Amino acid sequence: MAGRQWIGHGAVVLGTIIVMVVGTKVDAQAPSISPAPPQAVAEAPPVRLGERFTLPSATADRGGGRDRLLCVRLVEPLPPGSLVRVFSVSDEGGREKLQPLPSQWEQAVADSAPRVWWIAPASPKTPGNGERFRVERIEPSAAANDRVPLTIERTSDALLVRRGEMRILRYNMSHVEPPPGVDAKYGRSAFIHPAWTPAGAVATDQFPPDHLHQSGIFLAYTKTVFEGREPNFWDLLGGKGRVRFEALKGIVAGPVFAEFQVAHLHVDLSGPMEKPALRETWAVRVWNIGGPEDRFWVWDLTSTARCASASPLKLPQYHYGGMAVRGGRGWTANAVRFLTSEGLERANGNHSRPRWCDMSGPVEPASRADSNESVPGPQATGVSFAGVALLTHPGNFRFPEPLRIHPSMPYMVYTPSQLGEWSIEPEQTRTSRYRWLVHDGDLPPEAIERVWQAFAR
Repeated sequence: MAGRQWIGHGAVVLGTIIVMVVGTKVDAQAPSISPAPPQAVAEAPPVRLGERFTLPSATADRGGGRDRLLCVRLVEPLPPGSLVRVFSVSDEGGREKLQPLPSQWEQAVADSAPRVWWIAPASPKTPGNGERFRVERIEPSAAANDRVPLTIERTSDALLVRRGEMRILRYNMSHVEPPPGVDAKYGRSAFIHPAWTPAGAVATDQFPPDHLHQSGIFLAYTKTVFEGREPNFWDLLGGKGRVRFEALKGIVAGPVFAEFQVAHLHVDLSGPMEKPALRETWAVRVWNIGGPEDRFWVWDLTSTARCASASPLKLPQYHYGGMAVRGGRGWTANAVRFLTSEGLERANGNHSRPRWCDMSGPVEPASRADSNESVPGPQATGVSFAGVALLTHPGNFRFPEPLRIHPSMPYMVYTPSQLGEWSIEPEQTRTSRYRWLVHDGDLPPEAIERVWQAFAR
């Protein structure tokens, strides 16, 4: 069958190359809440099922990555429940040889063209006519993959993302009560904790004694005005507002990615009766790349916020509030390290406007196995350092947003309000995208920058 050839764009993610070849650009204004993929978008025609197509080897080889994540659009729609497989095509003795690759497809929202994702091994180093692939529909009996798939385990109170037995992150749907003796107002839902490294170290904290309202990865605004009142969704003890889990909207998992979508309510508690001010949706997509060999996990979080009523939410100028993360319990003031995309650290990086910031600290031996899992478990032995890098996207409001880096505690938060007053108006949608790298050991800044360059395109 005749094939087509075009130039794709590659981007290196640590030990992994990420390439995307698409027929149309991802529509940021579409009602989809899927995260922006780790991509460099290339204008190229979609392919047909069974049609051979070619990607240049020189592009795919950039960086010499161990794995490559690729994507292409299909011309024809796929019925729900369809299974597809991408094959690497080669010639041996004049005969075509097909090598199956881990594959997964998703339905686009902006148009009817499905997207097919696959993971390919490092490509040949020799120049030539490029690499050939083919997408085929397959039967369930042929759906086995040679890569351990990602799974999402749903319990009564949480979602747990795994690769095999390795835990990646836990999203808390149900209200989590604080430890005994702590004011019950500090309890919360709608946050991620723990976030684990591939070695099993816990890179986040929950109910840290110095600031009990900072738990894991969360999004909350501090200084706001709603219908003349001043709810505070960050300071839980003040009792004027909070963010709650509302509903689970969807789960998908497979050999290439796992994604869940959840709805949050930002509830004003400062009036005579509680009233939602914002409706927010999180789409969290974990990519099946990295792992113990590369010492990192990579996943994307997309927040989409809308007014919950005909009243706007006004956000006056303030120095913190937004997308936040609290680092591990052992990351004390003398041990935690910050490094931004501009080479700034804690002492000079507060309220700078970096593309990304890496926060890291020592991994302590497990001294207890409490239900909050705020200390590393026994699977983390042998790892002395861990970290979490937060990357912001050029499409975000006021990019690059000011980053609040606390002078003594291990937390950071992207804060658009630091630049002045803004608002979320009725009929308006605010979409913010972030990429997370949760890693063992140190990450070279040039490696994080390559990840950001891929995310930004």
